[in-house]
Amino acid sequence: MKRFVSLLLLIAAAVIITTIAHDNPAKVTIFLTEHRIDFSLNFAIVVFIVLFFGFYFGVSALRASGQLPAKLRQYWKERKQTALLKANTDGVIALITGDESGADRALKNAAKTGLETDLTYLIRAMSALQSDDLDLAESILNREKASNGQNRDAVWLLKARVALAKGTYAQAQDMLDKMSPDALRLIQVKKVRMLALTGLGEWKAALEQYRLIADSRHSSNSECHEALGKIYQGLCKQAQGKPLEIDNLVATAKPAELKNIQVLRSLTQLLASAGMGQAALQILEPHLLTNFRTDLLEIYHPVAVQAAREALPFVERLLELNPEENGLLELAADVCEQEQLWGKAIARFEKLYSKVPSAHIAARLEKLYQRANQPEKARQWQGKLNQHLVVSRQPA
Repeated sequence: MKRFVSLLLLIAAAVIITTIAHDNPAKVTIFLTEHRIDFSLNFAIVVFIVLFFGFYFGVSALRASGQLPAKLRQYWKERKQTALLKANTDGVIALITGDESGADRALKNAAKTGLETDLTYLIRAMSALQSDDLDLAESILNREKASNGQNRDAVWLLKARVALAKGTYAQAQDMLDKMSPDALRLIQVKKVRMLALTGLGEWKAALEQYRLIADSRHSSNSECHEALGKIYQGLCKQAQGKPLEIDNLVATAKPAELKNIQVLRSLTQLLASAGMGQAALQILEPHLLTNFRTDLLEIYHPVAVQAAREALPFVERLLELNPEENGLLELAADVCEQEQLWGKAIARFEKLYSKVPSAHIAARLEKLYQRANQPEKARQWQGKLNQHLVVSRQPA
């Protein structure tokens, strides 16, 4: 409807202009020395309009032709930038998927554009590092376009990771020291520094670095857990034979760190070897009570037998809470045997034997009955032990 109205208005305007022009008797005369030119005013108006628009479009075309080279250059630059963006995108996808050949192809495509940036080299280096091709990653990062780009901190971090993977921990430290102060506060930088310090055996500094990461709530991955276990293992070796250092190490250990099974194992072994079994029990027992686990029980077992008197009440309580746990039943029997509670030890070993018959349990019961002055029972269990041994010697 709008188009129809517009068309009617245009026709009406044309009719009005034609009518006015038809009734316009005015003329225009131009004198050129001895000559004169006469034509109507309507023709003069039409010629003026045509000349005006012709001059306007002529000037516009001239200006456009002058700008054409710059526009062509801009067009080709935009095409190259689009190709570079596609190459970088392909590189990132190859990095995520672990496609080494795809990352190499993306780097070559980026090089063809002539606009390659350090980002292209970073993607390629990360892909090589992910594929454990450390020499290739190092050579890429040492190229001038990678080292002198805008992302130098990222280049230094990747170089540190390469050095870390190669086991040159001091070199990794040197690479991190070249980074800007703002970059040194990044979690990934702290993590690499922690791993480098761990490799160098600087346990206290490594633990401080770990705690900086833990305070930022980024210490939950397996790499940090494994590093924490190694750190405490190293600290425990350093503290052996030094009571003051042992006390300080145990006192400063944070509750979150004690959730690491390797940390608990190292501290427990250190305290047990130093004759501080009761302190080891105090560390382990709360964890067993709140989160009973067989791997914790394996650590607790030798310590509890060593400090049987102190451990017996807790073992009895834990057995009440987990009566069907075979490992706990054997621990309770061992602790009772250590405390010369022959009746309890025999009852628990016999219950364990009824569930899991074995030569080991039969031998333990034979010795217990001998200690309890029950030779007849001891002979019975010796017979069962012999049966187990005969069966185990038979060919399959």
